[in-house]
Order: sequence, then structure tokens, then C-alpha cells
Amino acid sequence: MSKLDPKKDILGRVYLIYVVMALFGVAILCRIIALQTVKRSELLAAKSDVRIVTVDCARGNIYSNNGTTLATSVPQYDIYFNPAGIEKKFYNKYVGALADSLSALFKEYPSSHYVKLFDNAREKNRWRIVIGKKLHEDVYKRILTFPIFRRSDSGYGLDVEKYYVRVRPYGDMAVRVVGVYKESMKIDTIKIDTINVGDTIKIGNTIKVADSMKVEYTKRQSIKVRKTGLESAYDTCLAGRKGQQMQQYINNGHFIDVPSNGNVKSMNGDDIYTSLDVEIQDVAEEAMRHCLIENKAQMGCLVLMDVETGFVEAMVNLELDKKTGKYCESHNRAISQRFNPGSTFKAITMTALLENNPNFNIKRTLNLGTSKTMKFHTAYMRDTHVIADGKPTIEQAFWESSNIAFSYLAEEAFAANPQKFIDLIKKTKINEPLKLDLEGERAPYIKDCKGNKGWSKLSLPWMAVGYELEVTPMTLVTYYNAIANNGKMMKPQFVKEIRRGDEVVRTFEPVVINESIASEKTIKTLQSLLRGVVEKGTAKSLNNCLFPIAGKTGTAQISNENKGYNKKDYAATFVGYFPADKPKYTCVVVVMNPSAGLYYGGSVSAPVFKEVAEKIYATRLGVTDETGDYKANCDKYLNASMAYHEDVNNYCEAAGVNVVDGEIGSEWVRVKRSKNGGVKYENVELAPNVVPDFTGMNVTDAVYLIEKMGWKAQFKGCGIVDNQSVEAGTKLEKGRVISLELRVKS
Repeated sequence: MSKLDPKKDILGRVYLIYVVMALFGVAILCRIIALQTVKRSELLAAKSDVRIVTVDCARGNIYSNNGTTLATSVPQYDIYFNPAGIEKKFYNKYVGALADSLSALFKEYPSSHYVKLFDNAREKNRWRIVIGKKLHEDVYKRILTFPIFRRSDSGYGLDVEKYYVRVRPYGDMAVRVVGVYKESMKIDTIKIDTINVGDTIKIGNTIKVADSMKVEYTKRQSIKVRKTGLESAYDTCLAGRKGQQMQQYINNGHFIDVPSNGNVKSMNGDDIYTSLDVEIQDVAEEAMRHCLIENKAQMGCLVLMDVETGFVEAMVNLELDKKTGKYCESHNRAISQRFNPGSTFKAITMTALLENNPNFNIKRTLNLGTSKTMKFHTAYMRDTHVIADGKPTIEQAFWESSNIAFSYLAEEAFAANPQKFIDLIKKTKINEPLKLDLEGERAPYIKDCKGNKGWSKLSLPWMAVGYELEVTPMTLVTYYNAIANNGKMMKPQFVKEIRRGDEVVRTFEPVVINESIASEKTIKTLQSLLRGVVEKGTAKSLNNCLFPIAGKTGTAQISNENKGYNKKDYAATFVGYFPADKPKYTCVVVVMNPSAGLYYGGSVSAPVFKEVAEKIYATRLGVTDETGDYKANCDKYLNASMAYHEDVNNYCEAAGVNVVDGEIGSEWVRVKRSKNGGVKYENVELAPNVVPDFTGMNVTDAVYLIEKMGWKAQFKGCGIVDNQSVEAGTKLEKGRVISLELRVKS
């Protein structure tokens, strides 16, 4: 017997294993082919007894600074009925009543249509009949009370798909800040109008049974989500988390929720609390819209921010829609539109002049001559008028906005080293992006002279008056806010808190960009100069307010692409703060391309600033005493025709004033002195459509009452109501206007 070769033995075993594995692989491949061909139709026809469905979540709300809802998510429902899954006896007993209820609710088809539709579905064992789509929650809850459906809390025989849609209760108010969240779906729709209920139709390779007289079959292809503003910036917080739910198949296409370790509970999005003030925003939008219409302008924007914190309380971006002829918010120009700031940049130039020379004297007299033009190198700079017979002081030149004077001063100080002028400007950080939460911000354009092909000998004198550089309205208001804030530059912000239910998840504190844009002496000088513009200069129209305003006008030609500057397109600007002695708000107003004859910042933009400032002062700032606290007595109510009962009660209780409160049955009361030194109330009865006496009331109460009674309110001035356009006791139709004249309480 020959001895077996070990190598051949091992090799044989390897071949045997290889053959076995190859046969096993072939068997698997044959099985896969069989499943994909012979068994395919059988497998596709089989129904799974479980499914995983996505559980939608509510997107977080966006609120104003006082909790008013600016954007919210509301549920909508697509509701389907499974008539084939209802017991025959129960179905026959109630189907008529159900059909009556649906016909009365939707008012589209008679009851007989629904009976025929449901009977046909039962006969053909169809289990998903459309009851309604995009239904609001109140309609859904009403449907649950209908016969058959009310058999259980979830709706007997119903298959409900719940989802959320985004709504803005105030429409397009501040829409460029709040933003847009919109889901759009590309849909292919096939309509068939002549089909009968129960007919079988073929669409492509799909067989359908018609369930109504008019049939729509839709194929959803893709979902596109559009997000802007805070909706985009805080999408991660607002979005929440969708959940997953396992469902068990019961019969005839009906599923129920079942417990599973794989279930994931949905979580609603966090809420955003902004710094926006709805009332101020409304006033600002109306004032800007009126200005644009009156001046036939192309676009206007306004930003109002809190001096101390930098939080933005109003932002308006209105632009003419040439198709509709109306002004709407289509772009956030306040942060994305760079423009030549014109004379408003003279405050920045003055900063550089003061910082360059500690001994710079604004009382110094300039000998500019009586010509309205002066040549700088190869071009002429122009003024609109001659100031002080051609010999103005520097401060007069600032008040009256002399281009010649500031070009002259810039040349005098920096011609030998123009880069120093640029460096002093950039030291304030006005050239840096603000890094706002909102998308679309454009950084300012302020060029260096070193190595810049765009720099010429004309650049310095022209930059000194706001040309050959660009800033956004937001950049400009941030700089002037720093002047109002004693030099501290604050970052503009729009969100104060993020909350999850009642829990505060994150609080946004004020952010300092630059602790001081200039020395204390320079800031005090700038504040004095800006006050002088209103008292003695180009913004004298603002000097008749009952509170001091400081600011600067600006009128600049707009450079059109490839066409340069022309004498038709202007940007009219006013930027300033109020009250000037104790600044609370800084505001910029920019109006582009006014075409009704006026184009100066003092005559176009300043009136918008004034209207907004007066209404804020009348309703917010003017009702407090000099220390910012309310006086600790009820005297302010004694001379008023009436006051809101609950407000007086709360006020007097906090002040420790004794109140003799009899049987008060009305919201509004008249306040009188009582014998013990306290106060007592008398009922004020208001008759429908009869104008009451508003004299002595604070403007907030008066406007509230006018609008509550169905009229429209207008007012001018500050303080309490001194006069009214419609005499008390007059019968007045709803919708009419009542104008109030206000005065400061003596």
C-alpha cells in the first residue's frame, strides 16, 4: 500500500470546500432570481402587518418682546374613511346620518353622493376614501362628533394624517426679520371631470377606482423648503424633532399604534422671543409707507434700536412692486443694501479729525469764499448754499452740512498721509461686518489707499463727504448708536431668549463690538454737533418736538452700475437718537429714489423719524417722570375724563393710596378725591356709536378705547389728550377717524 502524499491530501480537501461553497453560492443566487421574478408579484401583493410612521412635530413659535405671536405652527389634517372596515349592521344604521353631516359641513355634494361613494367602497373592499384635506383642527374635532366616527375618541374607521403649517398672525409685518418658512411640493396632477363614481380608470400603469364625480390624482415628486430671516437663522432650535411610531395592521387597511422599543416621541421646537415691538413696528411701517407713497420713492428702510443694549425693536424694508404698484417687504435692504451715506458720514470724518488732533477747534473760522463750488485737484466739490457769507466756523459747517468745508478739512489734515485718515476710521470698527444673526448681511466697503488701484487724489476729499465708500443702513445706525451710548458700540441683535415651554434655554446678553469708538472728549463734541444739526442746521424741522433730538441729514447721489452718478437718483437719509439728553432709541431712515420733487434727507427722511419718535415718546417715554419712575400718587387720573378701572386700582394699590371702591360695574371710571384723602370712583357708561370725552386721558388708553369702539385713531403731539376732532356726545359711524391733540401735563 502506497503512502498518501500529504500535500495532495490537503489540496484535495481545499478543492472539496471550494466546490461546496460554490454550489451554496449558486443556490443563493437562484433563490434571489426566483424571488425577483417568479415570486415577485406574490410578495408585492402581500401586506405587512406592521409599519413605521413619522410623527410630525410643531415648529417653535416666534414672539415679540411682549409675547405677541409673530409666527406659529397650526395643525392641519388629511382625513380618510375606511367604510369597508365597519360592521354591516352598524354601517347600515348610521351611514345616512353620516352622509347628512358631511354634506352639511362641506356643502359640496348632496348626501346621496356620500352614501353612493361609501357603498361602492364597501362593495369593492376599498379602505381609504378621502373625507377632507388641509382641514383645520376645529373642523377635524367636529368630524369626530359625526355618526360612526364618534364611536371612539380616535374616530371609528378614520385614518388621520396630522401635519403643521406655518402662519404669521400679523401678515407681512417685519417679515424680513421674522422670516419665511414655507414647504412647497412639486406635484403632477391629473384631473378627470367626466368619470362616474365607481368607474375603473387607468393612469399610467396604475388602476384606480373613482371615488367622486370629479377626480384628482396627484403624484408628489419633491419637497422644497424655503427659509429666511430668523426662521432660517434659528432653524435648528425652531425645528424640533420628529418622532417614529410603530403601527399594527388590523383589517381592511386600518392600523393602530402599538408599543415598541423603536418608538421615538416627537419633540416640538423651541420658541424664540425677539426684541421686536409690535406697536413700534406697526407705527414705523405706516410712517414709512406713507412717506414712500407721498414721495413716489422706490424703496425705504428704517431701523430702530435700543441705545444701551443694541437690541433692534423695529426694522422696516418696503420696496415698490412694479407689478402691483404696492409697497411690500421683498428684500432686507437694511442689512444687504450698501449705499453712499453722503453727509451722514461727516460724523465719522469729524471723529477722525478730532482724534487726529486733540487741539482741533470746532469754533475755528474757515475762509471758504462765497462760491458754491471749490476745485479739489481735477474736480469740483459743490455746496447747496453759502454758509455764513463764506466764513463759517467748523461747527456751523457741520450743522449746515458743507461738503466743501469737510473736503477742505480732510485735505488739510491728511493729504500728506491719507492712510492715516483710513486707519482712524477703521479704528472705530465701522468697516467690519456686524456678524448679524440674519442672512444676507453685506460688509461695509471702505478702501485703503495703499496698493489700491481705485485710489486717486480725489478719493480723500470725496470720502470725507460720504462718497467712494459704501455702508449699509444697519452699519450707519450702529455707529450713531455708539455716539448716543457715550462711545460704546453695541452689536445689533434680534433675539432675547429661547424657551422650551416655560423653561428659558438661552438668554442673549448685549454684545459690545467696541468699548469706545473714540475718546470721551470726541464723543461729547459729536453729541453737541449732532444736537446743533437739529437746533440750528439742516434738521431744524425736528426742533419743534417736545423732547430733544440729535442727528444728521444726508443726501447722496446713487451710483448706478456702468452709468456712474446722475442727478435723478438720490438716497435721502436721516439718522439720529432721542431724547438727546438721555438717549433711549437710535433710528435711521433711508429713502431711495424719491421722485416727487423733494430729495433731501431733511425733507424726506426726517419727517418719518419725527413721526416714529413722537409716537414712541407719547406712549412710552413721555409717561414717566425724570427719574424713569411713576409718581407715587393718583393725581394724574383726577383731571382725566375717565381711566381704565383695573389700571387705576393696581396703580393706587402699589402707591399705597386709599381707594373708596363702591359698586363699580364698568371698565371705565372717573376718579375723584375722597374725604379721607384717598380717591373714589364713579362709573362711566359708554353708549354704542356715541363719542365719549377723551380729554385728560393718556394717549394709550384713548387710542385703545377709540379702536375698541370701532373708530380709527390719529394723534399728534405728546402727553395727555388736550383736544379731540369729534365733539363728545356726537353719534359717529364705525370706521371714521378721530384725531387727538396731545399736550404735556403741567
